[in-house]
Amino acid sequence: MAQGLTGPDGKSVPMSGFRDTSEFGFVQALESSFDDVLAELGELTENDFIESPDSLTTIRDGYNETGWRYFDLFGESEDFSANRERCPKTTQACAEVPGMVNAGFSLFRPGTHLYPHSGEMNAILRCHLPIIIPSGDLGLRIDGETRVWEPGRCMIIDDSFEHDAWNRGDGDRVVLLVSFKQ
Repeated sequence: MAQGLTGPDGKSVPMSGFRDTSEFGFVQALESSFDDVLAELGELTENDFIESPDSLTTIRDGYNETGWRYFDLFGESEDFSANRERCPKTTQACAEVPGMVNAGFSLFRPGTHLYPHSGEMNAILRCHLPIIIPSGDLGLRIDGETRVWEPGRCMIIDDSFEHDAWNRGDGDRVVLLVSFKQ
C-alpha cells in the first residue's frame, strides 16, 4: 500500500484503493473457510444467481455488464434467510466480518467488464474472497493499479476509489464479496 499522508489522528492515510489485508483480523478466518465456501458454492445452480442489482446491464465502449450475476446472503432491504440456510458455513464466515453491510457470491461470466465506478456508500470496504478463478485475462483496477484474484486469498478494496473489473477468461469467475464499514 502506498503511504505518505498522515491524518489528524497521526495514522497514515491510504493512498491506494487496495488495502493491506493484514490490517483486518477477520481475513485469516475467512480464508480458512475457503474449502467450505467452495463446497457450498458447488451446490448452487446457474438459476440460483440473479442479475446483479448493481449492474447497469450496459454494452458500449468496450464494457459489458450483462454477465454480472449475484447470489445474496446478506442485504439491507430484503430477507435472504433461505439463501443463508443453503450456505450455512459461508454465512458463518461472513458473520465474522465486523461491520458487515452485505455479502454474497459475485459471478462474472466471460466477457463481463464493469464500467469504472465508485461505491455509493462512504466508508465502505469490500472484501473479495476469490473462489473460482478461470485462466485468462481477469483483473481489478483501481487508479491505474491492477491486481488479479488468487483463489482463497482475500483482497480488500476501498469502494470510494474509482475501479473497474473484468473477466476475459475461459470460464466464470466467482468471488465471495463482503462489504463492511471501516
